Amino acid sequence: MMSRVIYSMRNGSPAILGIAAFLAMAAAHAEVRVSVGPTMIPRGDAIGTTDITVTNDRFAIAFAVETAPPWGVARGGIVDIAIINGGQPGYDIASLADFMPNNWSSWPTTYQRVTLEEATAEEAIIRTERDWGDVALETTFHVKDDDSKIRIVTRMTNMGDEALEGLFSGYVVWPDGGSLFSSSSESNLVSIAEEPLFANWSASYDENWALGLHAPFADSVAYEGRDRYVKHDLKPGATRVFEAWLQIEDSGTLAPLVKAEIELRSLASGKLFGRVLGEDGEPLAKPAVVIVKGGNPYAWTIGGNGDYEIELPAGDYDVYATAAGHAQGATKSVSIARDSDTQLDFDDVRAPGILHIEVSDNESGRPLDARINIEKGDEALIGYFGRNTFFTELDRKGKATVSIPPGDYVFKVAAGGGFTSLPQLVDMTIETGQSHALKADIAEAARPRERGWYNADLHHHSDVLDGFTEPEYVMRSLLAAGVDITFLSDHDSIINNGQLRVLSEARDMQFIAGTEMSPSWAHFNVYPLDDGKDIDIDTGMATVQEIFSAARGMGADVIEVNHPYSEYGFFQSLETDSVPGGFDAGFDLVEIEALSTSRNSRTLERVWSLWNEGQKAYLAGGSDVHDVWLEESGAARTYAYVDGELSVEKFVLALKAGHAFATQGPLVYPEILFGSEVQHVAGEELVLNYAVEAVSGLRQVQLVERGEVIETRELGGSGPFSIEFSVSPDQDSWYSLVVEDNNENFAYTNPVWVLVRER
Repeated sequence: MMSRVIYSMRNGSPAILGIAAFLAMAAAHAEVRVSVGPTMIPRGDAIGTTDITVTNDRFAIAFAVETAPPWGVARGGIVDIAIINGGQPGYDIASLADFMPNNWSSWPTTYQRVTLEEATAEEAIIRTERDWGDVALETTFHVKDDDSKIRIVTRMTNMGDEALEGLFSGYVVWPDGGSLFSSSSESNLVSIAEEPLFANWSASYDENWALGLHAPFADSVAYEGRDRYVKHDLKPGATRVFEAWLQIEDSGTLAPLVKAEIELRSLASGKLFGRVLGEDGEPLAKPAVVIVKGGNPYAWTIGGNGDYEIELPAGDYDVYATAAGHAQGATKSVSIARDSDTQLDFDDVRAPGILHIEVSDNESGRPLDARINIEKGDEALIGYFGRNTFFTELDRKGKATVSIPPGDYVFKVAAGGGFTSLPQLVDMTIETGQSHALKADIAEAARPRERGWYNADLHHHSDVLDGFTEPEYVMRSLLAAGVDITFLSDHDSIINNGQLRVLSEARDMQFIAGTEMSPSWAHFNVYPLDDGKDIDIDTGMATVQEIFSAARGMGADVIEVNHPYSEYGFFQSLETDSVPGGFDAGFDLVEIEALSTSRNSRTLERVWSLWNEGQKAYLAGGSDVHDVWLEESGAARTYAYVDGELSVEKFVLALKAGHAFATQGPLVYPEILFGSEVQHVAGEELVLNYAVEAVSGLRQVQLVERGEVIETRELGGSGPFSIEFSVSPDQDSWYSLVVEDNNENFAYTNPVWVLVRER
């Protein structure tokens, strides 16, 4: 059912403006304004004719009334946020801020109504009404003049006859880019009782903005603090009320968020202030003072011209000073009392040194694209002060120059992602103001290209929606991983495909343009897409058949089932009967994930079952990387056999024919190509030959027939090993391998189909 806007004014007169008048008045007056239509926020997602944008003198936000929100969420929440500077909005910094009735579970909904309850110069109130199954949801958003906080209140009522148990309900705030700051580094649900550092708020931020989510009711967090929930039951006829505050600030300091928490909770507090100098005695232009509580980072403030201040709840803290590229100074302890002013000065912040990186092949000397991690040493807490991972540059292959805090370090240098070579560890001491050279010669231990096997990471994100990586760094990370074809699949977006194509062409690389169609009940990578084709479907309202049809209409030869047994995976949702349209066999590939061993085991069992039924849905590997500084591109990838010169067309044909395997590390080269059909006489011997290798060493190889392991070979060393299995099938069958290396990484091959005939 299409959403609609209802203007039911309760106070004052409507302040509904066209875009031009809206911008002019917003620049001239510091008051609340409302506009209807496509948002004026640059790069904003709210493009519908009935979408609503609200602004005050601090920020602009846009509500999805007609526009479909990401990930299949029902309409009515905030999909765009921008900082107002000089009366003009900056770029969109948010993907979604909304209420979730039960984590990210499937959202069956039949109506969404958005009402402008109030629109005066002092306040705008937006009311959103939706259903979630038998639950009625009413959420109000309160935006006030000269206030950086939006008050959000939700009433959740069970209108059905059945009690709802074990719900995780609350609010989510997902940024576009930036960094996260939370008490939890987990994506899965974590009880706040287990990590009680600052239970009531979490934040995302960049140098010029910060988003805070204050949710006092929450007892659980997920996705590194982007989600804050309470676990509860809801009896028939019962109503539960939730209240939270979304805070929007124009700088990457957390001091205003701490101050808001003090005010919201009426906490006793005092002021901490002081001066920060470098080792040379000069004041730092932008010092950062980091507050530590209970051994964990609690907040920071960014000062100016050497001075800083922050209001803190009464209590005991450890404090240190630093700055961008600088090493942190000594930690000092301080006690903050109610209504106190406490001075704490620092004079030992050390300036950075310069690191020149050069990575090459140890035999040929040719430069290698590489990823460099700080394994031991000074790691920046504040994201925009510097990363703990570096990549060699695009225009200087194998080289990079970075500014880095002084100190003792161990760097891990990797080229080929641990698939074709082992990482190298390098010990170094960085000194203030000095230049240092890091040279790494990498030994290439495996050469699958020489055998006709080429790889791609078939699930990768950039900085769209929940991604944190600009296209340039997607490219740098993929090159460092040693892929042969670059690939991009952002959620319901193709906006960065063109840029990655240009970057790939500059490096003479083939590029596969994709997107991840993302209803709430499943995610599907679809590729390669025809040029000029955009996403023309509301995935939140579509059936699986409609999604598959839309994908084919965009030119996609491949539909890939992503993370099939995640809470929003296709196979998982089929088991809970929450897929609109039910099971549809119109997909081509099924994803093997980078980390989830238990989910991959379930995926294998399901795919093996499909093979037993004759459905040729083949395996593919993808890393699902969103942040290349925290996750490794290509940690799971797909190798496909291509005869002759590599092209996208040949690679895709190989995927669809099953001439491929999914791997987290081991490499497999068959004598009989995976996906092939072999004619065989019943009862006679059939010999299956493989070469296997892994740079980290091999543990074992298992031969699988029709979903059962029929033989295991224990191995030692890195290989390559020649493995021969002898079988004698007396009926139609298939055979595949499971290969494990010494790091508990796996390769899973597609089957060889054996068609048996009588003598």
